[in-house]
Amino acid sequence: MKPELIVALDFDSKEKALKLVEELGSSVKHYKVGLELFSRAGTEAVKELSKLGKKVFLDLKYHDIPNTVKSAAKVAIEAGVFMYNLHALGGFELMKQVAEFNAEYAEKIGVAKPLVIAITVLTSMKEEDLKEVGIERSVNEEVLKLAELAKRAGLNGVVCSAKEVRLIKENLGEDFLTVTPGIRPTWAAANDQKRVVTPKMAKALGTDFIVIGRPITKAENPKKTAERILKETKS
Repeated sequence: MKPELIVALDFDSKEKALKLVEELGSSVKHYKVGLELFSRAGTEAVKELSKLGKKVFLDLKYHDIPNTVKSAAKVAIEAGVFMYNLHALGGFELMKQVAEFNAEYAEKIGVAKPLVIAITVLTSMKEEDLKEVGIERSVNEEVLKLAELAKRAGLNGVVCSAKEVRLIKENLGEDFLTVTPGIRPTWAAANDQKRVVTPKMAKALGTDFIVIGRPITKAENPKKTAERILKETKS
């Protein structure tokens, strides 16, 4: 039942990350490995999570020329992640080439083909931030433009704010995946996220995955907190 919860393992060591995973037990099956943990522990963190029966979203936000990203994608595919991402601002050709390579290489080495999704506009950004980098479109216009490009290139979905989910689903179809960070329960701090919604709102908007880090990982009782969030998304 949508949305699935992905817990962000934003830790500076594999040991700390695995300790939390052990603590959460069977409550959570999807985890995000991002830049900090991957920089510290590399594919070992991904492989150990897979051994525990967990599904890993590798959140490295690839943004480079197509050949370089395809070489990096090999690492993700070989590690057995269920999903990884790249920046839609890398352009149509980048996304198209990676989508094609992803299918071909997974088949070649005999593993399940990971989902590939594109970053639209980071949830830490507002319209003023877009204007500072020369993008005059509104956040909604920019997100939809990049999502359309990603779908046309053959990607499975996008990372966006839950506030943009209906816009994407209504224009690109319910089966085009939305992965939404910036999810904050009403009883948690927003931190550096700007386009935030609650887990219950994210469910109502129809997102496929919600990504939550600090409200769970910094909680006094992470398991109880995760279960409280899951209850909110199922009620």
